[in-house]
Amino acid sequence: MSFTSLGRLLAAAAVGLCLAVFGSAAEAKPAYQTTEVAPGLYSFGAGMAFNAFMITDGGVIVMDSFDADFAKASLEAIRKLTDKPIKYLVYSHNHYDHISGGAVFKAEGATVLSHQATADWLKSHPSPDVVMPDRTWSGAKSELKLGGKEIDLLYFGANHGEGMTVFRFPKEHAIYTVDLVVPKRVAFTYMPDFSPREWERTLAEMERLDFDKVMYAHNAPFGPRSSVADQLKYLQDLRAAILAELKKGTPFMKVPDTVKLPQYETWDGYEEWLPMNAWRVLLEIAMGV
Repeated sequence: MSFTSLGRLLAAAAVGLCLAVFGSAAEAKPAYQTTEVAPGLYSFGAGMAFNAFMITDGGVIVMDSFDADFAKASLEAIRKLTDKPIKYLVYSHNHYDHISGGAVFKAEGATVLSHQATADWLKSHPSPDVVMPDRTWSGAKSELKLGGKEIDLLYFGANHGEGMTVFRFPKEHAIYTVDLVVPKRVAFTYMPDFSPREWERTLAEMERLDFDKVMYAHNAPFGPRSSVADQLKYLQDLRAAILAELKKGTPFMKVPDTVKLPQYETWDGYEEWLPMNAWRVLLEIAMGV
């Protein structure tokens, strides 16, 4: 089996897992909607996938493309609002499931932009479905300005994936964060490519930013700033519960199935994913990585 075939097989398996957890395909993929979060700032998507775009006097900035079908639907939604050119497509991080539709916007003339860490990883791990960035930025912050609008591109270091970027919209008092905050959902399965400790640090630093609304990549188009604190509290409570079991002398291999957090039992994925979340944090505690 080729690398490309294997990658597509794994992607299909991931989609199947989501459908198994969240219900039928119709329930998991409701009709796409465009939501205006602030003047000129929009969320597009449904259910398990939401990107963001900003319409400016100088053109459109798109943040993440997901797959090709999603990107085409996103472009169609943009065209219902404006005929201005697509000037930029900005990748949030390196994971294929968020950026494999980039060619759709590249064909519209968009400049593809990412953090240098994202581009470095993609260069070493190419995918035929992912367009390489045309330009990169590095360090903790960069400003993207177009047509009187501004987006702060923020990098908090290691947390999830490579080059994970949080988008802050200063005039709109909003942020768009991908994977780092998913409202009312425990962490995805076994927290693939997450460093839980660094994730907690990042969320604490994000809380100090100036914003009122949070735009998400999963579960909802946007919500209140308190969702950042809610995500951090969940991770902290999970870590505390694991440490408490270890202190009580619960056998190491039984800790993940022993830990319960009833205050989060209404969150998506609680029954299926809490033990997997616990394994990831437990191994970080035990191994340091």
